[in-house]
Amino acid sequence: MLLKGYIWLLLCYAQNARSNLIEEYEAISRHFVLPEIRTGEPLPVELGVDRYSGCICRASHDRQLVVCFGNYECTRFPQVKIQSEILRVRTTVMVKILRGQLNTLNHLKILEIEANHKLQYIEPGIFENLKNLQHLSISYNTRLHSINERLFEGLSNLRNLTLVNNGFNNILDLTPAFRPSILPLLRWLDVSENPLEIIPEHAFHPMKGTLLRKLDVNLCRLDEIHPNSFLVLKNLKELHLGDNDLNSTLIGDFLNRMMIEGINLTNLDVSGMGFRKQPPRELMNIIARSTIKSLILAQNQFEIIHDDAFPRMPNIELLDLRKVLCISIEGNAFSPSKFPNLKVLLLSGNNLPGVHKKHLSDQLLLLDMSSNKGNPANPVYYEIDRDTFLLCKSLRILNLSFNRIKSIFDYTFNGLVNLRILSLENGTIYHIGDGTFKSMKRLIVLNLANNPLTATENLTSSQFDGLNELKMLNMQNCGIRHFYDDDNMFEMMPNLTHLILRNNLLYYITAETLKPLKFLQVLDLSQNLLISWWRPLFLVSGVKPKTLYFTNNKISHFSISMIEDISYLLENRGNVTVEIDFMNNVFLCECSSMYKAYLWLQANGTKSIQKFFDDSNFQCSSPDPWEDRRVAEYLSSIRHLRCLVYQKISNVMVLVWTAPSLVSIMLVVSVVVILYKYRDYIRYWLFLAKLALGRNFRKKTISPKISPTGYKFDAFVSYCSEDREFVSEMLVQLESNPPNLKLCVYERDFEIGSFISESVQTSINESKYVILVISNNFAKSQWCRWETQLAEYHRLFLEDGSAYDPLVLVKLGDIEGKYLTTTLKYLLKTKVYHSWDENNTEEFWKKLRKVLMKNS
Repeated sequence: MLLKGYIWLLLCYAQNARSNLIEEYEAISRHFVLPEIRTGEPLPVELGVDRYSGCICRASHDRQLVVCFGNYECTRFPQVKIQSEILRVRTTVMVKILRGQLNTLNHLKILEIEANHKLQYIEPGIFENLKNLQHLSISYNTRLHSINERLFEGLSNLRNLTLVNNGFNNILDLTPAFRPSILPLLRWLDVSENPLEIIPEHAFHPMKGTLLRKLDVNLCRLDEIHPNSFLVLKNLKELHLGDNDLNSTLIGDFLNRMMIEGINLTNLDVSGMGFRKQPPRELMNIIARSTIKSLILAQNQFEIIHDDAFPRMPNIELLDLRKVLCISIEGNAFSPSKFPNLKVLLLSGNNLPGVHKKHLSDQLLLLDMSSNKGNPANPVYYEIDRDTFLLCKSLRILNLSFNRIKSIFDYTFNGLVNLRILSLENGTIYHIGDGTFKSMKRLIVLNLANNPLTATENLTSSQFDGLNELKMLNMQNCGIRHFYDDDNMFEMMPNLTHLILRNNLLYYITAETLKPLKFLQVLDLSQNLLISWWRPLFLVSGVKPKTLYFTNNKISHFSISMIEDISYLLENRGNVTVEIDFMNNVFLCECSSMYKAYLWLQANGTKSIQKFFDDSNFQCSSPDPWEDRRVAEYLSSIRHLRCLVYQKISNVMVLVWTAPSLVSIMLVVSVVVILYKYRDYIRYWLFLAKLALGRNFRKKTISPKISPTGYKFDAFVSYCSEDREFVSEMLVQLESNPPNLKLCVYERDFEIGSFISESVQTSINESKYVILVISNNFAKSQWCRWETQLAEYHRLFLEDGSAYDPLVLVKLGDIEGKYLTTTLKYLLKTKVYHSWDENNTEEFWKKLRKVLMKNS
């Protein structure tokens, strides 16, 4: 994703040669250096099934994006009534799109018709009413083999047209539809991933007079392009030919003809062409004489980049050498004498063992050396020479992500006085020296995600000294357990606006930690171990972010402090939209947890906080009757429950039990002291008692049952109703095949009218083995938990040191840790269990049958 961001960066750079360009692609790159932090559903508004087409449609919160997708009933183009700017129609089974079906969509600016695998025909005139459309994508429709030359009539304002990965195999069948008389404002045409193979001389003649500036024909199996093919495209600036089978001589021929005709390209993509050992010298000489500023040579094969690999290329501002299998770069390969205007150098995805001073040009603005891990067969730590960046005073963006960087020190980044963005994601960094970032006074974005920062040390303020201008900090998945208030690292970052701390080990955070962050706008604390807090965080600290994520934590209820914080964040925000997300927590919807919060909301709740709870979607995790139901629904139903009675009883019980409790506590303390003092004697007595009971009582009651004829059933099966199909298969496999075991299942073998608890106990006692079919639904079921506890007691009662163990565990799929009881966790850790394997069912039943036949 980060590399995609840089591609956009580069395009921006090549198209706009202005002095303030670096600010433009700094803004773009922030979105790729920091992860997407929105955790909610991107299309939360359900529009239902469109009756005309049968398609299912959804929309974004602001209704500006609508996506309609298909099922087997989606046979026509949907008739969307919402006045959105963007419409995406995907994965339908429509065969045709007919004239008139889009007449009501004149408000659209972007339309995408993609991945409709049965689409074969689009009728001309279909777009006649879409005067406002600026971007159109008809892509990934593999049965669409041709288009009519009048298809795009009416799209007088269309600027971008994407026809990627359809069934087109002849460029001459397409270009008549792109005539300037039909598409007068077309600037970008993408026909990549179509099997065109050849671009003949007259391919673009129908487009004579076009204003097209960018043409993409990547991955089109091209092996021939006539030298005169592009001469009609007088305004062409960007030409992308990557991943084709073109030789360097052919490319040089049409570049020379374009230069003669005055077509001044600024961007050329010849990535993935199969160039080996070194860049083709003659082609490089032609490019050096051209106006090309951005040269993309990625995914070719240049293991060693020698000093003479490139001629003097005075116009090149961007050089892309990503994934060229490079293992070594000689000292003067990118020297200013050869690349006097080089601003962007991309060397990611290679096998370089480090970054060294000799690789760098002093005038670089962006350097990407990410994903250089050395030889995969012998990985080594990535080296950064001391004072490597000492002369890189112009560098603004540095990407060293996905390298095996062991540690960084106060001399590592010396010289980067103008650096704005630094990415060290996935660097295996476990040590940050004091003053490491002190030289980077203008740093705005720092990405330290996925590094074991706290593996050997704590995070201190001295490590982050100098980051006074920092606005965005990403410390996702760094193993952080807590922050120290007496040595608050955030005091070094008073201007921070975005703080990402997701997927760490935080179980609390304090108001003192947050106090320095007065300008904080986004705080992501999702996927931690946070519990409900008892002192206000944001109200006390004065920090008021507009986006706050607490998803996937261990929050069980809303304390008064939490509600006060939420109220503080929502109040007096004007037109600012505030987002607070508590999805996927472990809310306990019971009177003891929620009643006080309910009373506070009734007495003090404002309209904004009432609306927050009414519109929320976070759900209860227990008890069973409220599982997967909205917390807001529980809060609104409290008045109809017996929480008031519970509260009164609780108050009375406090008075009744206060005095006796003190006496009881004293007695308990005394007993504990005595037990602790004589603990060695007590253990010995218990051992003797167990030994005596095991010999005498078991000899009288249990031993006779060890024989196969002493039991009514071979095994009792404990399972939840959701796993009924699996148990039915178990009955067939074990009872119908030799040695024809007899199992006990409650749906078949329990006596009608009997009490379930008594029947379970009786059946366990009458069965030689107890099979627990453990699944996620089993772990959530209260009945199954009770049966597990009963089976464990039965096992302990029978235990006398022999190899016989009546408990057999069968595990179905993965089980969420939050549903596992202490007993289940203990059993799964201490006993060998049978895991269901759909790919090897015969072996599974064979092993299970063998276990149940032991001691027979």
